[in-house]
Amino acid sequence: MVSLSSRRSLALAAVAACFAVLPSDAASQEVGVKAGINSTSLTPLEDEDPDTSRRIGPIAGLWVRLPTGNPFSFQIEGLYSEKGVKYHVLGIDSEVSLRYIEIPLLARGDYGAAGSPVRGFVVGGAAPAFKVSARAKATFDGQEQARDFDDEVYTFDTGLVVGGGVEFGRALVEARYTHGLLHINTDDNGDEDRVKNRVFSVLFGVRFR
Repeated sequence: MVSLSSRRSLALAAVAACFAVLPSDAASQEVGVKAGINSTSLTPLEDEDPDTSRRIGPIAGLWVRLPTGNPFSFQIEGLYSEKGVKYHVLGIDSEVSLRYIEIPLLARGDYGAAGSPVRGFVVGGAAPAFKVSARAKATFDGQEQARDFDDEVYTFDTGLVVGGGVEFGRALVEARYTHGLLHINTDDNGDEDRVKNRVFSVLFGVRFR
């Protein structure tokens, strides 16, 4: 069994490898950081109809963009992203917390007057993700219990990303939706029992150069 520290190391190595293949010409790159919140859910389980609510978790990381001299460019990100869902069943409050290192690979289109301090943009692409941990906790009658369930969630996930935002000089605000493509639960009992991530994110960022 791969340890938690080994999974973290592999995920971080994947991020480093992706950034390492970018062109070394610093003048051709824009680099920044972004952080925000995820509002997340999971597709329902078979034969269950729990009272669910979205889970709020953090998302943060680095991004590098490769301008092409026209409105279109390529952007790669390395993000820490928390996902999951909340349940309320038979008086028991439960929460599923899934932590990932995510590497969105995005095409970006900018619109607005060239050189304007305020410009809009749209992004779209794929977001491979490597699980760091999977944890569940339940609260009943004031008592809380928690457990890890790493063996019940696949290590790798990927999703489709679509979003847009506005840049204000070096600052930006962005909203995006990530639609998980792979079922993440290892106990696969059919199409209706395949659990997938659904994530809506609001992000704020700043460009260093």
